[in-house]
Amino acid sequence: MAAVVSIMNQRRFRKSYERPDRMNSDDGDQLWVFPSHAKHGSRMGSHGSDGSKTALDTCKSSPSRLSDPLSPCSGCSIPIAHRCHLQTCERITINVSGQYYEIWASILNKHPDTLLGNPEKRLQFYDRQRDEYFFDRHRPTFEAVFNYYKYGGYLHRPEPVPDDIFLSELDFYEIEKEIVDHYKKEEGYIEEEKILPENPIQRKIWMLVEYPETSCFAYAIAIVSVIITVLSIVLFCIETIPALKKTCEENEPVNFGDPFFILETICTAFFTVEVFVRFFSCPNKLLYFKDFKNLVDVTAVIPYYITLSNSLSSQSCESSKSSTSLAFLRVVRLVRIFKLTKHSAGLQVLILTFKASLEGLLLFLVAMSVCILLFSSAIYYAEHEIKGSQISSIPDGFWWALITMCTVGYGDQVPIGFWGKIIGSMCALSGVLTLAIPVPIITENFNKFYAHKTGRGRT
Repeated sequence: MAAVVSIMNQRRFRKSYERPDRMNSDDGDQLWVFPSHAKHGSRMGSHGSDGSKTALDTCKSSPSRLSDPLSPCSGCSIPIAHRCHLQTCERITINVSGQYYEIWASILNKHPDTLLGNPEKRLQFYDRQRDEYFFDRHRPTFEAVFNYYKYGGYLHRPEPVPDDIFLSELDFYEIEKEIVDHYKKEEGYIEEEKILPENPIQRKIWMLVEYPETSCFAYAIAIVSVIITVLSIVLFCIETIPALKKTCEENEPVNFGDPFFILETICTAFFTVEVFVRFFSCPNKLLYFKDFKNLVDVTAVIPYYITLSNSLSSQSCESSKSSTSLAFLRVVRLVRIFKLTKHSAGLQVLILTFKASLEGLLLFLVAMSVCILLFSSAIYYAEHEIKGSQISSIPDGFWWALITMCTVGYGDQVPIGFWGKIIGSMCALSGVLTLAIPVPIITENFNKFYAHKTGRGRT
């Protein structure tokens, strides 16, 4: 007899009075919430055995109570002779590929847009025999999903779980879009909103010059743009070599056949055409000038035209060189090379790493600034009374402290006295420790973005 009682007390043989798809009447009858379940119970009807109105009829007469019929302790799921007045009266068992989880239904119902948070959606996975919800899904991923339901906050992908599997599981459980978007942002996903012109011809031109990934021709244009950009930067550097630098004699006319001038003219002509094409095909002229890259494009061609106007007006080589001080603006054209970062996983990883590490880098700069101020003040007061001291003021000590902390040691400023050397040693040691602050932050972000971009799991 004791054995029979023990068997009957096991979970799968016990009678459940709080099944999520039925409710209890005052006389013990089980009323199914959905009419489709009527065939599973012989005691379901529109009225009780004594002709009285049942709880189901009460729900039908009050449509507002049917808004969430499966929620515990709410609406028509509350039996007339309910034994519990707690919001956590129903405990739900979830079986994920053999791993069991238990949680209060009221916690799941705080997320009504998700699969588990919606009683009607999760009902299709309910096992009536075992009184549990069964999901044949990825168990390590559900650990993160379960913690999200239980503790709130944001989702965190477990390290062994690949990114594509984790996202597919989130899609299956219908996790809120804003939570998934936050996860994607933390993982380095970039969703660029494309604003296209309405005119079809204008749209096609804009796609060619703005989005290299849209076609092979657009990608070829981008490659040519980068090659000419690099060529213009190389010319800018080479023409400063003393052996190649041409000196102008007095009253010497401008030599328009100079190889550097010809190459620079070709590069500038390409940049000018590109600026006008981009401007006339852009969908919004105001947004065009708000984009830093477009401002760089316009600024990069200005020095050439200033030099050309001076040369044409004066016809003098010496006058044509007077505006070369603006030639450094061409170097900002190198920013254009970052437009192709979307085709280079390595550059994408670096950019995303530094963007995600900004907070840690700011902490490093604060610590560095405090140390520089501290040691520059200390070295000044330790050395200012010593004859031949190379530290003449605290601002003068900033340079010495920075170079010492970075372990560069140019040797242009060195401490002479005993206490100055002690302070210098402490400054060097502090610099090593301070430089170590951003290293783990950058390393962690780099590993995360590298694993995501290259599709390689972290070891």
